[in-house]
Amino acid sequence: MKEIVVRAITGLVFISVLLGAIVWNKYSVAVLFFVVSMLGLVEFFKLMEKGGFTPKKRVATVVGGIIYAIITLFSFGTFVTFEYLLFIFPLLVLLVVLELFRKSDYPVTNFAFSIMGILYVVIPLSMLNFFTFNEDYNNTMELEGYSYLLLLAFFVIQWANDTGAYISGKAFGKHKLFERISPNKTWEGAIGGMVFAVIAGFIFAYTTESNILHWVIISMLIVVFGTLGDLTESQIKRSVGVKDSGNILPGHGGILDRFDGVLFSAPFVLTYLHLFQIHLSIF
Repeated sequence: MKEIVVRAITGLVFISVLLGAIVWNKYSVAVLFFVVSMLGLVEFFKLMEKGGFTPKKRVATVVGGIIYAIITLFSFGTFVTFEYLLFIFPLLVLLVVLELFRKSDYPVTNFAFSIMGILYVVIPLSMLNFFTFNEDYNNTMELEGYSYLLLLAFFVIQWANDTGAYISGKAFGKHKLFERISPNKTWEGAIGGMVFAVIAGFIFAYTTESNILHWVIISMLIVVFGTLGDLTESQIKRSVGVKDSGNILPGHGGILDRFDGVLFSAPFVLTYLHLFQIHLSIF
C-alpha cells in the first residue's frame, strides 16, 4: 500500500512539473529538459559502468550540456544560427581524442559509449524544444507567439499509449511481444496502447479542428517508436543486470525509465512535422 501511495505522489508531482513547464513558456521547457537530459545522461553512464565500461563521464556531460544548449538556442530562432550546429561534430570528436590520453583496456568502447550517451539521451530531448516553434506552417491555424499544443499533445499521446498498453496487457495479455527482452509486454497490450493513443490523437484533432490524418500518423509514430524505445531501454538494463535505470523517481525508477519512449519517438515525430510542414496551434 505504501509503495502505491509513493508511486502515486511521485507521478502526480512529475506530471505537474512537466505540464507546468510546458504551459508556461519555451524557456521553462528548455530548462526542464536540460535538467532531464543531464540526469538521464548521468544515469546512462552509470549503467555503462555497471557493464564494465568507463566512459568519460564528466567531459561527456559537459559536452552534452553544450550540445543541448546549441540545439535549443537554434530552436528559438534568434540567438544561434545554423552555422553553430556545425560545432556539434567537433565536440563529439573531442571525446574520441581525449581517450588517447587515458590508459584503458577498452578505449574504443569507452568513447563509443560517451558519444552514444549524447546521441541517445541529449539530442532527442533537445529536439523537444522544436515542438514549440512559432512559425505558422501551411496556414493550418494562425497563432503568434509561444504555442505549447504540439508538445502537450506529444506527451499526452505518449501517456495514453503507456496507460492503454498497461491496462490492456493486464486484462487481455497472452501473447508475448518480445519475451527475450521484456517478458511482461504482450501484443494485446501493444494493440491496446495503440487504440488509446489514436483516440487521444482524435481528441486533439477534434478540439483544434485540424487534420485528423496528421494526428493519427503522429499517434502511430509515437506508438511504434515509443515502444521500440521502451524495448531498447529494457535491453540496456537487462544487459547490465538492473531492474531500473535509477531511483530518482520513487516508485517509478529513473529518468530513462520515464523517458525511454520519448527518446525514440520525438525525432521521428519532429521529422514528420517538418517534412510535411505541419504546425498545429491551439485555438
